[in-house]
Amino acid sequence: MIRTRLSLVLVAAAALAGCKGETVYKDTPDTLAKLDACGKQLAEKDKLIKDYETEIATLQRGGAQGGELVVTIEGDVLKIRQRKGGPAVPAIDDATAAKQSQAFLDMVSRSRGAIQKCYEQALKKNAGLQAVTISMTLSASFQASGAFTRMSTSKSLGDHFDGCLRSVASKWKLPAAPQAMTFQAPLSLSPT
Repeated sequence: MIRTRLSLVLVAAAALAGCKGETVYKDTPDTLAKLDACGKQLAEKDKLIKDYETEIATLQRGGAQGGELVVTIEGDVLKIRQRKGGPAVPAIDDATAAKQSQAFLDMVSRSRGAIQKCYEQALKKNAGLQAVTISMTLSASFQASGAFTRMSTSKSLGDHFDGCLRSVASKWKLPAAPQAMTFQAPLSLSPT
């Protein structure tokens, strides 16, 4: 009798377990609307990120603007070329190129203390820079009006240094020129 009851209890438990089945979830129209809105926001975010990444890459490459000349300063030698991707521009005369280049070098020279301060702040954040002379190429672009537009360096010493240097360069202004120009000059930094 006890065995029979035990068997019946086991059979009943097995039957109840079999009846339970899987839990089925049904989405409400409100949940589906929220899920759809979230998907749209995610797609917009992904598109915005892609657009920003494209813009950053363009700026890091120098922002290929048409009608701009690139003047590379190597000691006493000026190398002038047209930025790729822009319409042909008339050649700039040697006197104007020399005048603008000298104005750029004078401006960098006057800012040397502020640039050194940016470097010394970078030293505090990166011990690997201690007792090392850093050589890089500074590239700064200006509109035909002489207004500063952007700058970059061939080496990054970190976001703090780059931001500090951009802040210094944002105050630069050249005399007006026949067209936009980008100047590239060597820059050497060492701990004081």
